[in-house]
Amino acid sequence: MSAPFPPGFFDRGDPSPDADFYAQPRLVTHIDDGAIEAVGRLYEELGIEGRVLDLMS
Repeated sequence: MSAPFPPGFFDRGDPSPDADFYAQPRLVTHIDDGAIEAVGRLYEELGIEGRVLDLMS
């Protein structure tokens, strides 16, 4: 049976150490303003209160 992915498929695009990338905080927004507003309305509608810790960014 052949491998499901071609050679090099999972090779890193940037060979520098991960520690270099994560040395400085990157506070970025991953969705646009309309999506942020829609999520906020959904949270209000569902009665969700408190804070959200995003571990997937």
